[in-house]
This record gives sequence, structure tokens and C-alpha cells, in this order.
Amino acid sequence: MSPKEIGAFLKQLRNEKGITQEKLAEILGVSGRTVSRWETGTNMPDLSILVQISEYYHVEMKEILNGERKSGNMNNELKETLLKVADYNELEKQRAARAGNLSFNIMFLVCAISIILQMLMTGNLSLIAGETAVLLSGGLIYVFSTVKNGAWNGTWIKSTQKNDFITSLICVGIFSILFCLILKRHMTAPLAVGTAVCFFIILLAISYALLRGISHLSEKKSDKLKD
Repeated sequence: MSPKEIGAFLKQLRNEKGITQEKLAEILGVSGRTVSRWETGTNMPDLSILVQISEYYHVEMKEILNGERKSGNMNNELKETLLKVADYNELEKQRAARAGNLSFNIMFLVCAISIILQMLMTGNLSLIAGETAVLLSGGLIYVFSTVKNGAWNGTWIKSTQKNDFITSLICVGIFSILFCLILKRHMTAPLAVGTAVCFFIILLAISYALLRGISHLSEKKSDKLKD
């Protein structure tokens, strides 16, 4: 089984189909560069993708692995077995990722609530500066890890423009209200509300931009890992 021969055969099948690398990439849900690497033999498709390729070109899995056409279609039982194996592996990865993400999110929320309660009781931001710094550092490490592994979009809520905006709106809204309550202890109510509103608008824009940027980087990393 030579990657070069398999790549050449995949290119032959695509040319026979009369489609471009970009079109095939769109059908399979990968990048055009990924298809190009398959066809040059630089990389091999994942098992689940290989099944999709076999179905799309109507060739046996054995033909693809041998790098040459023979006859007949892929055995249905073998195809179903391979698909189930691929799905099972993916399911196990998702379960492990969800368990780790849930544990971190619970810990993060408990710490954040503790800091908020201290802030409300004391009204002194300097007293919780150290705890806040540690919490933010942990959050940044978590984000870096999930983005590095291309897993950000499946960590908690599917990252979309709407979901990212709603998440930003809720989180920033809660902190803006708390910020306003603290400010009222040191300034008049109208001034505190005005300051909190400005804080809300600016932080909402920053939060939304960060979530979209993180999602974009994670998608690129996930696509790169598939290569």
C-alpha cells in the first residue's frame, strides 16, 4: 500500500468524476489543501472520510487501498462496520472532552461566584485582584488548550454568531449589573448607571470579537489536524 499510488488513484477518480479539488473538499467537509495532500500522497484520509470517498466514487475500499480499480462495490457489511468503528472512536473522544470541559466549567463558575460575592460584600476591587488574576490565567490556559486541539466548537455550546452573541450578552450583562452596584457605593446613581452602560457596550463588543476570533482559530486548527 503506497500513499503515492493511493493519491494518484484518488486523483484519477476525481478527474473521472469531472470535479475540482475544491468541489470535492466541499462535499467531504474538508479543505481544498487537504484533498491536494491526499492526491500527492503526503497524507491519507481518515477512516470515516475514506468510507465517504468510497461511496462517492462507487469503488471498493480495497481498490482505494490498492491504488487501482478492480470491480464491484464496497461490501455493505464492511462499510457499516467501518462507519460504526469511526463513529465509536469519535464518540469516545467527545465523551472524554465533555467530561473534562464540564469539570473545568464547574470549577471556573464556583471560583467566579466566590470572587463576585467578595466583591459585593467588600466593594474593594484590590482585595480580589490576586484571585481574579489566577482565575483569568486558568481561563486563558483552558482556551489555549481547546483551540490548540481544534476542539473549541464542541466544548460547551456550538460556536455560531448567534450563540457567541448571546453568551457575550449574558456574561457581560451580569458583570455590568454587579459593576453598577459597586459603583453606586462611590458615586451618584445616574453616574454609576451611565458608567456601567459604557462598560457594558465596550465589553460586549470585545467579548463577542474574542469569541468569534477563538472560534475561527479553532476551526482552522481542526482543519489542519485533519490534514
